[in-house]
Amino acid sequence: MTATVGKMNQIDSLLDDAAMSEVEGLPENALALAWRALDLAPADLRAKGLVARLLRRNPDLASAERRADLERLLRDPDIDPDAIASAGWSLLLAQGRLALNGDPRAMTAALANDPLALALLTEAGVFTLDAEKALTEVRRWLLLSGEWANHPRLAQAFMSQTARNGGAWLFDANEGAVLQQSPALPFAAAYHREHRPLPPGGRFDDAVTQTVANQYVRWPYPVWSRLTAPQATTVPREVEKLDGGRSSDLPVEADVLVAGCGTGYEAALLARRFPDARVTAIDVSQVSLDYAVRRCAGLDVDFRLLDLHEAARLGRRFDLIACSGVLHHLPNPEAGWAKLVEVLKPGGVMQVMVYSRVGRLPVKAARTYIADLRHQPVDEDLLREVRRRLIEKASKFVAGSFDFYSLDGVHDLLLNRHEDPFDVPRIVRAFDQLGLELLAFELPTAADRKRYCREHPEDPQFRDVNAWAALEKVQPLLFSRMYKFWCRRAAT
Repeated sequence: MTATVGKMNQIDSLLDDAAMSEVEGLPENALALAWRALDLAPADLRAKGLVARLLRRNPDLASAERRADLERLLRDPDIDPDAIASAGWSLLLAQGRLALNGDPRAMTAALANDPLALALLTEAGVFTLDAEKALTEVRRWLLLSGEWANHPRLAQAFMSQTARNGGAWLFDANEGAVLQQSPALPFAAAYHREHRPLPPGGRFDDAVTQTVANQYVRWPYPVWSRLTAPQATTVPREVEKLDGGRSSDLPVEADVLVAGCGTGYEAALLARRFPDARVTAIDVSQVSLDYAVRRCAGLDVDFRLLDLHEAARLGRRFDLIACSGVLHHLPNPEAGWAKLVEVLKPGGVMQVMVYSRVGRLPVKAARTYIADLRHQPVDEDLLREVRRRLIEKASKFVAGSFDFYSLDGVHDLLLNRHEDPFDVPRIVRAFDQLGLELLAFELPTAADRKRYCREHPEDPQFRDVNAWAALEKVQPLLFSRMYKFWCRRAAT
């Protein structure tokens, strides 16, 4: 017993020191400490999650001696494999197993029996442009030489990758001719995703809502397989942590609504983070909901085909409403937000994520290179042409976004039919209009949070909206993904 307690204390100490190193902006030291903790406790959720997070943010820190560990994490049911992907490809590029303008025959020989490479292609997306370019050369050689049949494991891994990215990788006329001449060729599945009949979509009165719904019926988003399991907690404990420890009066068995759940990633995250809560998730795309049901098998989530403007039809109110990446696609974001407030209990909280007008400037710049494509009918060829043009002319604007590496993601990132981003003053006006108060806003990393606290010691709860707006002026890409904040409806 004493030895077990001592080991647990050692693990906790290592993880606390790793987290502190991350806050201090020392990711290499943080990762070394996190790996040591994981060595001592391979099943420890906190250790696995910290290693995954550090690798996602610092892929160049992947080391050769951790190859087997990277492969294990790629297959770990508690880890999002996409978090490990860039670290794995960074390592393979550094080791010369992949190389831009390399010999595809040699790269094939290097990859064909490499467990890490096969796991990366099978389990995760490829979010490193240099790796994608090299891999497309390998795929091209396999097809044109017919050697794919002699490398069945690698061929199958390429097919798995295409099922994940939707056929996003570029190919030339020679490859296209072979695929056209032999459409039943098994290796064609390494180029095109299998098409299945689409179920009938919902019908919505508003034209913008219908357009957005049609998009996500054809291109469900996001594509995902597993998430990094969060530490379980309760809704009141989470809210009270944001509110300086003050009692929230929220129930442990909270009613949670995910408004605009897409393919279910956030619903799964909340169901695992708040296992005592009752989670309902709504969306306008039946295809997305079907995907969500498959991915969330085993979790207690009630999925419904429903426009969030009609949330009152659910017939109840909620303690927590999560709405991430949705409001800015509505015909009138504030009106849709108001409909959600109507079903939020007094004292209930909302977790909201919306596009930042400033943070979207790189995407806006990228769109200038594809202006003539943006209003054409969308199919796979058009999406690949969008990728081709941006890879050749403007990759700096989009190559860092995971969305750029799948067809579904490209559609959402660059060709979304309606987008109405926010800025801080607009969010504040919405709070006033809707009777909400800011509970806290979130910064992307621990180092960002520490820097903010050092510069604004008077605001430990991250509620100074003027400081928030000033911070974005100094770091305009800080919220390049989205603003994320929590707000609360008055208790009475």
